[in-house]
Amino acid sequence: MKKTKLCCRNRAPNDEEGEEEHDQKPYILQLPDHLMVQIFCKITTKTLIQCKRVCKSWRCWLADPQFTRDLLSRTPASLLVSGFRTPTSKDTGYFFIDLDRASTLNRASSDVVLKLFSIKPNVQSSRGIHIVGSCNGFLCHELLSEVSNQLYISNPVTGESLTLPEPTNPCRTSPGKYGFGFSPISNVYKVVRIMSPIKGSEEQAMVLNVGSGIWRDIGGSVNSFGITDDGIYLNGFLHWIGRRRSEGSLLICAFDIESEHFRELPLPPCSLDLKKTRVQLGVLKGWLCLIISSRVKINVWVMKDYGVKESWTKEHEIRDPLSCFGTEILKFTGKGKVLVSHLSHLHAYTPATMGLVWVEVDELPAMVVEAWDLIPSFVSLKDITKGLELPAGVLQTM
Repeated sequence: MKKTKLCCRNRAPNDEEGEEEHDQKPYILQLPDHLMVQIFCKITTKTLIQCKRVCKSWRCWLADPQFTRDLLSRTPASLLVSGFRTPTSKDTGYFFIDLDRASTLNRASSDVVLKLFSIKPNVQSSRGIHIVGSCNGFLCHELLSEVSNQLYISNPVTGESLTLPEPTNPCRTSPGKYGFGFSPISNVYKVVRIMSPIKGSEEQAMVLNVGSGIWRDIGGSVNSFGITDDGIYLNGFLHWIGRRRSEGSLLICAFDIESEHFRELPLPPCSLDLKKTRVQLGVLKGWLCLIISSRVKINVWVMKDYGVKESWTKEHEIRDPLSCFGTEILKFTGKGKVLVSHLSHLHAYTPATMGLVWVEVDELPAMVVEAWDLIPSFVSLKDITKGLELPAGVLQTM
């Protein structure tokens, strides 16, 4: 791994007071910077999150942008679950599950679960918060209310949230489609909103560079986005399932975050009847995947060569009528099991037994609302706004 120069050391080797202060530090704080980076990279994700609370030096190290890039390159995505503590509770929370620490999916102790910061709506008429995107450890939320729908960006590890401006021409006639992603070329995070100005009219796309405060109208798309709501981010693109307006056939709509242009991607060679099946996009092992669910089976296809139709491969098939009804696939584990949400509870599916097993995890919410892949990040939201001066109250700590 490339050595990272961290900014938190204030050593004065030629100064007696500096040497004395250095000698009084715990031995681990006296280690060279590159060794500290190596140690942090071998610590489990949950422990790493807790390490930032140990001292100011560690907090600064873990917020170093170069270290975070190194960390993201070797850290597999874990699961972020939002839900209610009890079936009657109205207070949702975010819970990070480090599945790599669990010896089995059938029973896991609280050492694999960590409660993270979550946005608390301050709007009395709020109907809850929905996560519309996850990218590089940041979440994009939509706060649903009777008055308007407010968007936020948050880092559930650092506890920061950023209120995004409302578009100049907000649409109230139909729910919007959103996407949140990152351009590795220009190093900019963007939020995409797709709505119909008038019900039944052509959908218009608007883009917001996070931190700019200005929504830009980039025009319409030749395709309809009425199949899936939230854009799935992968390698600089956001993805939705839509229809060709000309003939009504299904396709994958990909939005290039850097160029802000749409392109079409082919679907796998299988029949799709939306009256009998439910389709869902996702990311599996770094590949774009399509999950097709019916009452009798769930098929998972992956595009192993991005953009190439012939590279679609059926990776998994789940056959169990009882299991498939009301089931949403969340994550595939390294042990060959599939983690699913079945009727608002976590279950594990094992292909060998072809059945669901209830996943019991201490400290996990009783009712699961939604789940997203999350790679924890210690980067502050101040860093991704490019140092722009934000209005008072826009950037808050949860």
